[in-house]
Amino acid sequence: MPWRDPKTVPLTRIDVVSQIPSESGVYAILDEDVYLLVGEAWNLKARLLELMNVLQDIGEFQVVFELCPENERVARKEQLGSTLLKKAPQSEMRSRNLPGLTFWDSISQ
Repeated sequence: MPWRDPKTVPLTRIDVVSQIPSESGVYAILDEDVYLLVGEAWNLKARLLELMNVLQDIGEFQVVFELCPENERVARKEQLGSTLLKKAPQSEMRSRNLPGLTFWDSISQ
């Protein structure tokens, strides 16, 4: 697994607020065992709460995240995205231009 000390929690408001720190890091949204998107943020909690507005009513997801320094975030996101985003998801994602996100279908095959 390419993650370094990952933590996984359900993608619900209560879990994000109570279990995800307001720190720099990278994350991925999962639908069962399929990675839907990989992102990075200087504030994981704020970014995931924002993202939940886009993902509401699409399905039940989990988020896996790791903390990392700001100067490593973009490189880690690219590394994780190229490794994890291989299998097409079952649920339909409405792609939007969201900075710091890489959707599964935006990786060149």
